[in-house]
Amino acid sequence: MKEIYQRRSIRKYTEKEISKEDIEKLLKAGMNAPSAHNKKPYQLIVVQNKETLKKLSDTCIFSKMLEGANAAIVVCSLGDDKETPYWQADCGAVTENILLEATSLGIGSCWLGGYPDLEKTGKEKEILGIPEEYKLFCTISLGYPAEERKPNDNYYPEKVHYEKF
Repeated sequence: MKEIYQRRSIRKYTEKEISKEDIEKLLKAGMNAPSAHNKKPYQLIVVQNKETLKKLSDTCIFSKMLEGANAAIVVCSLGDDKETPYWQADCGAVTENILLEATSLGIGSCWLGGYPDLEKTGKEKEILGIPEEYKLFCTISLGYPAEERKPNDNYYPEKVHYEKF
């Protein structure tokens, strides 16, 4: 449970590379997320090439940390609203599991929104050669932290309702 409380968005990274074994741990954690009707409507793209990370960093003002990242994982889906109507929830669960495993491994991470920003995701899809019919849900920036951020105490009693709103 400590990873849930320690997880923070990290946007500055050291040069230390993430091992193939740790990348695989992140992917396995993501794939162990719950999935509506067990459809698992996601595809995961691992990006480690520095030139590609730089190109991705230029797609949006909020993506700049990718230039200094050691890796990124892009979460995408065919996003078929008829066959897999809960694809966004499934991709969100995959993403959160990856973020928590990164925290567990001492790897900094940041969830960069994608869908439904079609302009931004269109640029990313072009860079990565993702087929048009796929929807890019998000990009997860990864690297060993070059900044320290204290955990938040995010409990808001005013947002909690028992039985009736």
